Amino acid sequence: MSEEKLLSFEGTDFKFVAAYNAYTKLFQESEDEEKKSRLNELINNLHTEQISYSEFYSKVNEGTHDERRRFHRSKINTSRKFAYRKEEQKTDRIRRHK
Repeated sequence: MSEEKLLSFEGTDFKFVAAYNAYTKLFQESEDEEKKSRLNELINNLHTEQISYSEFYSKVNEGTHDERRRFHRSKINTSRKFAYRKEEQKTDRIRRHK
C-alpha cells in the first residue's frame, strides 16, 4: 500500500503553512513508506495541536545529520546613525584620495 499525503487545506496560519511545506518537500523526496507514514503522523499531530512547532521540526529533522539546516541565531551588529555616517564619510574620503 502506498502512503498518501493526509491533509489538504486552505490555510491562513503562516507557521502551519511553512510546516506543511517542509512536510510536503520531505514527503516527496522520501522513498521509504515507513518514513512517509511517520511524516503523516507528525503533520496530523501538529494539525491537532498535540505537538508544538519546535517538536515537529526536531522530529522531522531527526534523520538528517546536516548541521547546515540547524537553526542558528547570529548576532546583528548595529551602530548609531551618527557613527554610521561618520564611518561612511571616512571610507569615502579614503577612496577619493587613493
